[in-house]
Amino acid sequence: MHFGILGQPAIWRQGDEIRLSTRRSRAVLAHLLLSPGHSASAEGLIDAIYGDTPAKSARNQVHRGIGELRRSGVTIDVQDNVYRLDADEDHIDAFQFMRLYDQAGRQTADGDHAKAAETLGAALELWRGPALSGLESEAFLTEAAAWNERRLAAVEARIDAALVLGRHRELIAELQHLTDQHPLKERFHAQLMIALYRSHRASEALQVFTDMTERLRGELGTDPSPALSDLRLRILRQDVVLDSEDLDAQVPRQLPARPGVLPGRDADLRRTIDALSERLTPPLVVITGSAGVGKTALGLEAAHRVSGGFPDGQLFADDLADPAEVLADFLTTLGVAAEEIPEGAGARAALLRSLLAVRRVLIMLDGVTDAEQVLPFLPGRSGSAVLVTSGSPLALPRDAVTVTVSALDAAAARTLLATGAGWSRMRAEPAAADRIVALCAGLPAALNIVAAKLAARPQLGLPRLADRLAEPSRMIGELRHGGKGIMSTLLNGYHALPAAPRSLIRRIGFHGVPDLTPTTAAALADVPLDTAEDLLEELSETHFVKPLSDGARYRCHELMLAFGAARARVEDDERDLTEAVERAFGSWLALTDAAHESMRGKDGSIPRGTAPRFSAAGARAWMGQGSAWFEANIGTHLSLVRRAVSKPETCWELAVAPLAIFEGGAHFHEWLESHQVALASVRRGANVRGHAVLTYSLGYRSLLVGDHIGAARQLREALALFQGLGDEQGRGLTLNLIGDLDRMHRTPAMARETYQEAATALHRSGDGIAEAEALVGLATVLQSTGDEAGSQSCLDRALGLCREAGSLRSEARIRRAVAMHATKAGTPEKACPELIEALEIAIHIGDRVVQSDILLDLGTTRILLGDPKAAFDDLATAEEIARVAGMERTARRAKLARAFINGGGLGIHPA
Repeated sequence: MHFGILGQPAIWRQGDEIRLSTRRSRAVLAHLLLSPGHSASAEGLIDAIYGDTPAKSARNQVHRGIGELRRSGVTIDVQDNVYRLDADEDHIDAFQFMRLYDQAGRQTADGDHAKAAETLGAALELWRGPALSGLESEAFLTEAAAWNERRLAAVEARIDAALVLGRHRELIAELQHLTDQHPLKERFHAQLMIALYRSHRASEALQVFTDMTERLRGELGTDPSPALSDLRLRILRQDVVLDSEDLDAQVPRQLPARPGVLPGRDADLRRTIDALSERLTPPLVVITGSAGVGKTALGLEAAHRVSGGFPDGQLFADDLADPAEVLADFLTTLGVAAEEIPEGAGARAALLRSLLAVRRVLIMLDGVTDAEQVLPFLPGRSGSAVLVTSGSPLALPRDAVTVTVSALDAAAARTLLATGAGWSRMRAEPAAADRIVALCAGLPAALNIVAAKLAARPQLGLPRLADRLAEPSRMIGELRHGGKGIMSTLLNGYHALPAAPRSLIRRIGFHGVPDLTPTTAAALADVPLDTAEDLLEELSETHFVKPLSDGARYRCHELMLAFGAARARVEDDERDLTEAVERAFGSWLALTDAAHESMRGKDGSIPRGTAPRFSAAGARAWMGQGSAWFEANIGTHLSLVRRAVSKPETCWELAVAPLAIFEGGAHFHEWLESHQVALASVRRGANVRGHAVLTYSLGYRSLLVGDHIGAARQLREALALFQGLGDEQGRGLTLNLIGDLDRMHRTPAMARETYQEAATALHRSGDGIAEAEALVGLATVLQSTGDEAGSQSCLDRALGLCREAGSLRSEARIRRAVAMHATKAGTPEKACPELIEALEIAIHIGDRVVQSDILLDLGTTRILLGDPKAAFDDLATAEEIARVAGMERTARRAKLARAFINGGGLGIHPA
């Protein structure tokens, strides 16, 4: 099938047109054809067709348009709510036209004007009328205007080629018609003047200039451009060069070739074009974004699209290190003789403004690093425009329009990757394609390299390439192909930064952990906290890191981490880097200490090691909520544990640091993963205490998830290790959990002895919180054996210890034990207030394990108090929390209790 937009949108099959009977089908077809990769979401289609005021039925109309096209034989796929039209660009008239137009440009550059004229003629024959005729939304009118300008540019180029070939006489009639159709387009008037002059009709040529001057003054209040005025003078002088000179050679056209596909850039492109087309003031548009995000490609596409609006030429510079030198080059290009170019940037800028005052020129400055580089090029009057790309925010005039370019979304990134991999290859291995897209950070520079590599190596599987990219040490090397590499792209933005933020980029990369806080940055850079905050803001402005929504953390993508690590290996001393990472570990351990204390109080049942702590100058006192902080940083903890495997003491301390949230938030998967990594580290490093602590912690995890056999084995191993070390705290903590196992296995005598031994050891170690936990266990056993006084004494002592240390979690557990004591004593009415207060504490500290246990007890207590409905609700909530948290034993007990309520004929059923 063939498709067309150069006229009314149309479809042909084997040369026969397939009639599209509705405007909506033509609109849907046109938007899909014009979209990068011929892909668009339903929202994008609605916006393109209806603009800011879509009808209520807009979505339905789009779906019907898609259906009509499919019934006409058009293949349209849908994936992730994105429609994609299966159409080769060689079968779309607009892209055929552009291919021929670009081919003619190369032929002209090679001096083959006859071939260029022939090629342009073939390109223009593709037009059936104004582009996108019959479609009247703002988006389509904008696109149509751009394509119609390209048509006129092709007409101008064809006439130029014909003039060079000496066909001036046969062009006169056509040019007279064109100047009538476009009375303000100077280019056609200049071409007509040349054709008339070469046909020995100089007086008519001069009359064309006079008529044009009167029209411009009357309608626009301006004079003809200097180029047209210069042509008049040459005619008056009968300059011999007019008989052979290529007119277009007088107009600078310095823009590099336009880029290929630009998926996901429709909105940015439209905003840039609209801003450059503004005529009220001299437009200044700044495209900013991270290195590799496609700023230059977007700028070039926009510049090419609006080039028809700047008939006096387009100037381009991508090295602004010496603005005075660039100014001299521009002045020479605009016709100023070398001896007439003044010295100094200021004088040259003034001369440039004088020339731009009577011309319409587009200036594109690529890769600007400072506002001072831009200011000399700003025109003083409207007519000309300046387009800037920069990786940094620039302090420019207030009326400058800034277009911030973000990384591509997943759909657009897949479209760009498909230009090399092909859609069929990507559909065959979708998971690997998605991994590659994610690892390329949505950066077109990286995706283009990968696409080119996949196109050149059809045997290279996507999973294999994804695995290579996922290795930090290989990522930068893999993003290199055909002489192009991501390193050089990223270096452009990196070298534009001062030394301090560059150093921080390297240390962040060497550290290798994606999420970081100002505290971590201060440790890595060894600077005060407020300095680190400033550095992170600077890196955020230049897109090397991204601020997270909580306002307290930043994220560095894996690609930027790999880049930073690569630069660190080149620029830094390894000892300095190692010390920076050790400070970062120390600062994180200091934070976990503070967060844990806010949840459990001082020395709250967590073994400590000897890994150093670090606090940056100006560090603030802990003001956060420990549970919320741990929850938000679980992923960072795992990354840090993996990063610290070469330092066993630090590794095991990092692994157990979140113990309070591991158990309270039921993060059993993260608990196991972190401890497996740390166990491998301490075993390699023969760190016996670390081995003991990790084994104890894993035994606790096994106990909570109901694996009593595994828990017994791990706790016995830990006990032996602690005893060998003479570690009373570790021994007491482990005995306390063994006592829990004994109590669950209904061996009260053994449990009582174990709890007593645990409490004694913990008292000797000075860990009051852990001692309180052991006393609660002992109280439970004593009560079960009828020793009410002994049980109450243990509870009173435990409550005093936890209040002394300020541990809310322990207080909640003790209040639960007091409540159970009251229930078993036959006074359940005294238990309820204790359980409710304990539940409020558990909710406040975010401990889901304790919440589910308390709700289970509260439900059973309310059964005794004759309130089955409230009991049923408590038990249902307990089961739900326990099930989500992986607490199967508690969930089963809550389910059985609910079944008892229903089975007892109490008539309570789920709502």
